[in-house]
Amino acid sequence: MSRAARIAPLALAALLAARASAEIRWFRSDEIGLAIEPIAAFRADEFPWVLAVERTARGNGWVETRRLLNGGIEQRRWTLVRSADGREEQRDERRGAMTARRLSGADGELLQEERFSAGVASSRTVYEYTSGRLARVRAFAADGSLASTVEYLTAPSGRLREVRWTGADGGLRAASQAAGGTGIVAGGVAVSEERTREGDAVLTSRYDEHGRVAARERRDPAGLVSSERLSYAGDARSPASSTIEWPGERKVGETAYDATGGEIAETTTVAGVVTERVAWIRDEAGRALSTRREGTAGATEVRFSWADGTLQREENFARGERVKNVIYETADERVEELFDDGELFLRVRYRGEARIREELVVDGRVVRERTFEP
Repeated sequence: MSRAARIAPLALAALLAARASAEIRWFRSDEIGLAIEPIAAFRADEFPWVLAVERTARGNGWVETRRLLNGGIEQRRWTLVRSADGREEQRDERRGAMTARRLSGADGELLQEERFSAGVASSRTVYEYTSGRLARVRAFAADGSLASTVEYLTAPSGRLREVRWTGADGGLRAASQAAGGTGIVAGGVAVSEERTREGDAVLTSRYDEHGRVAARERRDPAGLVSSERLSYAGDARSPASSTIEWPGERKVGETAYDATGGEIAETTTVAGVVTERVAWIRDEAGRALSTRREGTAGATEVRFSWADGTLQREENFARGERVKNVIYETADERVEELFDDGELFLRVRYRGEARIREELVVDGRVVRERTFEP
């Protein structure tokens, strides 16, 4: 008998004996610790996963400990300490090592959150409030240095007006909002314009009376970089078409969408001359079945095959000839086949982004094979 097997009955017996000093409630559970069904204490060894919940008084507050056991051995533990004034501390442990610690205020607001790796603190996040509203969030690295700060600025009415993010290097990103009387929110106030600043770049989004994005602009210190307009059919939430212009390049892109918001046609012009056309064919679920691109370099096409909602295969063609296949064998592994004049000449297997095997093919036969260390 293994050491774990000998210890398990003893650990379970110790918990059962604890009933003499504190009431323990038992539940049939699962690997994430849900209290699925109350059970009697003597049935605790009948189920693979059980949850033991114990609450004891401490001053005018209490301490609640939840232990998740598998085969009688504790796998996870959650300890919640509540003080008389309503403040709470929650500690999460996995197999005896701390994984997280959270502090909350009397009104339930999160004040601090710590994360641990192998029982050692890896990050800390502090939440600050003004008049009951979240005003600032500071994140600290494992060494205690400040990693980032997020500030939330509100109008006197309480509406969020601006969000500022500052990185450890002093880099600043900001997003601001302007309200308009669109009437789609109680009281007739809704966001009509939103601006996001990142470094010297500013992105402005404007909304219509239904709260849909109607226009976007991107600017830098030199002026307007791009401008986009979106059009909708009736009350649809997804756009029917969009037009984006890049003044500096004299380029315009026009896109049409289906009812699910997927692109079905796109035309690009430069100085009034069409340089590229793209067409998509999609199924009823909005998945692309093929993409055909025609431009100054000729025509290319990609065909997609799906099974049970998962992409299985891509076939790539250039000027009518097959140039590449991608076969998705699992979520992490794929095979890429390369063609020359329509003939297969190379097959490469990947695990993630790492190449693990390569096969050189001549006249349909593998003539050379090479493997790569992970």
